[in-house]
Amino acid sequence: MVFKRCLTVILIAALLIFVQGCFSKKDDVESEESSDMEHQDEITEFEETIPDTPKAKNPLTGMDMDIKFEKQRPFAVMIENEYNARPQSGLNKAGVVYEILTEGGITRFLAIFLGKTLNEIGPVRSARPYYLDYAMEYDSIYVHYGASPQGYIDLKQLKIDAIDGIYDDVTFWRDKSRKAPHNAYTSTENLFKASENRRFRKDTDRNYWEFNQEESLAGDFRLEDFELNYFNNYTVRYIYNNDHKAYERYINGKVHTDRIAGESIFVKNIIVSFANTKVIDDQGRLSIKTTASGEGYYISNGYCTKIRWQKDERSKQTKYTLQDGSTLSINPGNTWIQILPQWGKFKYDESIKE
Repeated sequence: MVFKRCLTVILIAALLIFVQGCFSKKDDVESEESSDMEHQDEITEFEETIPDTPKAKNPLTGMDMDIKFEKQRPFAVMIENEYNARPQSGLNKAGVVYEILTEGGITRFLAIFLGKTLNEIGPVRSARPYYLDYAMEYDSIYVHYGASPQGYIDLKQLKIDAIDGIYDDVTFWRDKSRKAPHNAYTSTENLFKASENRRFRKDTDRNYWEFNQEESLAGDFRLEDFELNYFNNYTVRYIYNNDHKAYERYINGKVHTDRIAGESIFVKNIIVSFANTKVIDDQGRLSIKTTASGEGYYISNGYCTKIRWQKDERSKQTKYTLQDGSTLSINPGNTWIQILPQWGKFKYDESIKE
């Protein structure tokens, strides 16, 4: 009898110890879960307090850019547009692009870069005097691969900070998948290093455009599809894309794409103007009168308005005004300036004019 009582007491004691252990383990688990939740809250709170990268306004586009690029001089790069040079690299990232005729009825681009990091820009080609006049408007560092005889004379006389690929096989490289001379490329990293090595001035206080505070229609009449004929066998076309709120570029009927992205080039703002152009030698090189004034067109968001332009000196900024004389204000985004010869044609459907 005594033995049974002792056994009962022992069993009850063991059961109590087992139950207490279970509760203890549950408390430990709950404690660990609570600790994990507190730790997660700490991580979440830490993540939420990470500051955004400080921003500055890109004076080329009116868009946000990393503040480290603020007040930096842009790069103005000569980019080829011969058939074998397409698709090019980097035009889709340029803040401003000038398209102007060169010899042979082919255009060439002057692409202005600021606030972007690009691993490949090109193909880079040679300088022409009239491109210098637009590069100087931006207080830019001029990037080219060779030059015409007059181009080299002007680069020296005008004391332009320039990086020339003819004398620099470190900043530039040749892409063996393409034939020379359509295969010289550079990058923003290389251009920054070259600028530092040459001790070029880094900063500028130039402002280039006035930007609309809000998206605006360009003005007078609707224009969603138009062509620019530079020469007999070279035509640029723009078609407005409502999804992108920008114009898609075409060259001779084919979509103009970027080599790296493999995507269409879209343009927010387009300025069309005409300049007196003439052949000056047996190589077909051109003289283009940049210091003049005339009429043109500003096109954005599916609409177009007539404007006036005036450039007083080679190094001075071109002034763009509306017909009433007020300064042209453009929408934030990239801008392409299409400078046609006097015989060029700006074609659009008259029936869409309101």
